[in-house]
Amino acid sequence: MVSRDLSQYRKVEDIAPTLQAALDDWEVVSPKLQAVYQDLNDNRNGLPFDQTQCHSPLPRAYQWADGSAYLNHVELVRKARNSEVPESFYDDPLMYQGGSDGFIGPRDDIVASEAWGIDMEAEVAVITGKVSLGSTSKQAAEQIRLVMLVNDVSLRNLIPSELAKGFGFFKVSLLLHLAQLL
Repeated sequence: MVSRDLSQYRKVEDIAPTLQAALDDWEVVSPKLQAVYQDLNDNRNGLPFDQTQCHSPLPRAYQWADGSAYLNHVELVRKARNSEVPESFYDDPLMYQGGSDGFIGPRDDIVASEAWGIDMEAEVAVITGKVSLGSTSKQAAEQIRLVMLVNDVSLRNLIPSELAKGFGFFKVSLLLHLAQLL
């Protein structure tokens, strides 16, 4: 647990050994984590926090769904590919499922060939609990657990040929993941 001003931390392994464990038992764990967080901020009794020692908070996730909600970004990417934004996008934004089996840490190197067209963008990640199909906006909002910043790495030169096949870009995610392992 890290203090609001990012100067201190306290280990909470006794409450949840990992963030995924905390998410899996959120109703029980969340109040305990909130109490530690409040105490850390009120009493300033943590250890010095060094952000360079941080790893990915969720090295793997059950799912990574990415919604292209920023119209300006979509227009720029389409323009770079000499492609038009479909009219339907203005009412029905693009959503795709990306590879979620390996997230790199905030300070890890991005390992990929420049020829693949590496593009990194900052995004807002919303970590949720179980959102049932057909949930109302209010019901979905009640399942929000965390809001985070995330670096999204795309391999722009590989995406068009993969999309032309009609199934998405599994190969792009796979190549990026394999490059990280080498």
